[in-house]
Amino acid sequence: WIIQIATRCECVNDCLSLCVSPVTDWRPVQGVPRLSPYDKRCLSGDGSEYRGNIDKSSTGRACLYWDRVKPQWKNVNGLGRHRYCRNPDNSDMPWCFVTRERRTVKEYCDIPTCKSHIEKTCGETSERRIHKIVGGSFTPIESQPWVAAIFHKRYGFLCGGTLISPSWILTAAHCFSDGENTKLTHLSIYLGKSAINETNASSEQKFAVERLIMHEGYNDITYNNDIALIKLKSRDGGRAAKSASVRIACLPPFHTELPPGFTCTIAGFGKESYLKKAEVKLMSNADCSKEVHYGKRITENMFCAASPDWSTDACKGDSGGPLVCGASGRMFLFGVVSWGEGCALKNKPGVYTKVTNYNTWIEPNQLLIEAFL
Repeated sequence: WIIQIATRCECVNDCLSLCVSPVTDWRPVQGVPRLSPYDKRCLSGDGSEYRGNIDKSSTGRACLYWDRVKPQWKNVNGLGRHRYCRNPDNSDMPWCFVTRERRTVKEYCDIPTCKSHIEKTCGETSERRIHKIVGGSFTPIESQPWVAAIFHKRYGFLCGGTLISPSWILTAAHCFSDGENTKLTHLSIYLGKSAINETNASSEQKFAVERLIMHEGYNDITYNNDIALIKLKSRDGGRAAKSASVRIACLPPFHTELPPGFTCTIAGFGKESYLKKAEVKLMSNADCSKEVHYGKRITENMFCAASPDWSTDACKGDSGGPLVCGASGRMFLFGVVSWGEGCALKNKPGVYTKVTNYNTWIEPNQLLIEAFL
């Protein structure tokens, strides 16, 4: 795998696809990989670009016409006056509305997978099945293969993190109370881990820490600039090996903004010993800065996200972990779990470090142009 460097991206459209456009700012940042066109008649990634004519769900039920069920979705991401399976809302795969027991419900579709020769880069998963429970989903590491688990020799599991290149983890600065004075020999990083208290030698990769870089502007009172980098270290060079359970997440282009209401995914070990994921919706900073939420505590380097019914949230044990958002069949790291009041409390969304504000900080601190072996 090659992590590709691109120019600034100026395009985020209603089709949920990020694009790379040549603009006057040629400052190299970690951008969106240039994707070759997919065959839109088969499934590639999450199927957001699928434009085939399958019109039955996986249960064999006939799909309903989109414009009759959701007229307000007309002309959004492949929808219109038809009943073909589509993925307009960043779900795991294409779906459609069907009638079941006199109710209109959503069902996924069986779409044949593309036999693609496109080289996979960042943001690809190998597991898309969902195992629902209240407040989120227990999930195999293959569905979030960029999740890292940071352990302390004395305290055990410390924080989550995200693999953003073969040798680097992005996490939260608040995870390290001693800052850059943290004893690196006390830290270890696990990739490919589905459970805190279990070991799977076939999927896990363990690393020591060569370097910890805290953002120089981090404030441990306000949590502004709550971001840090960890460089991996091992006897064989400190580089993660690509596998089904270990992959990198894409970094979005500099200052890219996603619209409020956009659905993204959080993942972490939280209060559980097993990896868990859940969907949350992005909030505008204007909304999150209302007194009912967090008022003036929200800075330009933060954003908020929550589930509409406040039942899903990132909790203390998820600190440093990823908030990823899908576009063009890949997952982009838009947020680092930072802080919040309580866990899944009404009017108290999770607060995340805005990764797109830090491209120019991340790049000089690490070698991004690397082959992922």
